[in-house]
Amino acid sequence: MKNIFFYISILMALNSYSQSFSIQQNDISISGNSSDNDFSANTYLDALSNTTLYWSIITDSMPTGWQFSNCFPNCYAKGVYNSTLSISNGQDYYLNCHFYPNNIPGEGKITMEITDSAGTTKLVTWHGIAGTLSGIIDNYYQANKNKIKNIYNLSGQIVKDFKPNKIYIVQLNDNSFTKLFITN
Repeated sequence: MKNIFFYISILMALNSYSQSFSIQQNDISISGNSSDNDFSANTYLDALSNTTLYWSIITDSMPTGWQFSNCFPNCYAKGVYNSTLSISNGQDYYLNCHFYPNNIPGEGKITMEITDSAGTTKLVTWHGIAGTLSGIIDNYYQANKNKIKNIYNLSGQIVKDFKPNKIYIVQLNDNSFTKLFITN
């Protein structure tokens, strides 16, 4: 029995040693107005060894007319889908996504896959919502008005109306929940 634990410990140590990078936050939600030039959010990649990373956008589901760009750490032109980055052990690297809604309200998602030469793969996803307060509320409310059971603020209190620059949790009649970002 001691041998099994010994081998498991060695395998776990080798697995963590072979990882050349980690991502501080893998799932990022951002919002802005459809009239904004752009809105963005970032995370950081932590280098655990010296290597070259390969990144590519594997999901691009955005409203027609939207654009995006990434900074990793250099900022790329809109629509660049892949590149490489040489990393150095102990360094942090800025990782960012910009959404350009071009006056079109909606919701989009970008997923970046980052891989090293040893086969370590990590995904980073940015969820972006662009709209106006009335547009988001009207669209969501019209689509779900017969399904809404309660609307909660982040303090857990039931509220009757939406206010700008807030996040709400909406409970539907089937007791499922969804997060709703309200912007100006």
